[in-house]
Amino acid sequence: MLVALLLTTLLAGSISDEQTAQLQTEPEAEELARQGKNEAALAAFRQRAAANPNDLAARVWIGRMHEQMGKPELAEPVYRSIVWEAPDNVDAALRLGTMLLKQGRPDEVVKVLDPAARAEPRNPEVLAVIGVAHLRVSNIKLGLSYLELAAALAPTPTNLKALERARRAHRAATPEAQPAASGDIASARQ
Repeated sequence: MLVALLLTTLLAGSISDEQTAQLQTEPEAEELARQGKNEAALAAFRQRAAANPNDLAARVWIGRMHEQMGKPELAEPVYRSIVWEAPDNVDAALRLGTMLLKQGRPDEVVKVLDPAARAEPRNPEVLAVIGVAHLRVSNIKLGLSYLELAAALAPTPTNLKALERARRAHRAATPEAQPAASGDIASARQ
C-alpha cells in the first residue's frame, strides 16, 4: 500500500474533490488509449490512480501508456510496484515479464512470472513467456514443457514457432534425442 501511495503521489500529485468529480471513467480513458491519444489517456489513468491507489487496472494502464510512448524505463517500476503488491496480478506480471525478456533478463522473468503461472496455470501467454525465459537460462526441459502446454492451449503461429525452437534446442542439448548419424536405423529406434 505504501508503494502505491508513493507511486501515485509521484505520478499525479494530490487530487482535490473537484478534480475527483472530473475523473474520466475507465472506459473513457481506455477509449483515449485506443484512439492513440496517449498523453490524454496517461493523464486520465494517472488521475484515476491518484484518486484510488488500489486501482491496479489504472496503474497497469499507466505502464501500458509508458510502453506505447516508447518509455519502458518508466513502465517497469509501475509494473514492479503492482507485482510487489499483488504477485498474482497476471496482467502486470506478464507485461513486466515480457519487457524483461526483451531486455535480456530471463532470470528475472522466471521470478516475476512464477506466481502468475500458479495463479493462471492454463494461461498460454504466461506459459509461453516463462517457457522462453527458461530456455534462455538453459533450463531446456522445463522451457519445452511450458511451451508444449502453451502451444496445446493456443496453437498460434508464435507459440508453435517458439515450441519448434525449443525442440531444436532440446535436440541439440541432448545427444540421445538425436538419431544416429551413420544411418543405422536400428540404433536410431532404440
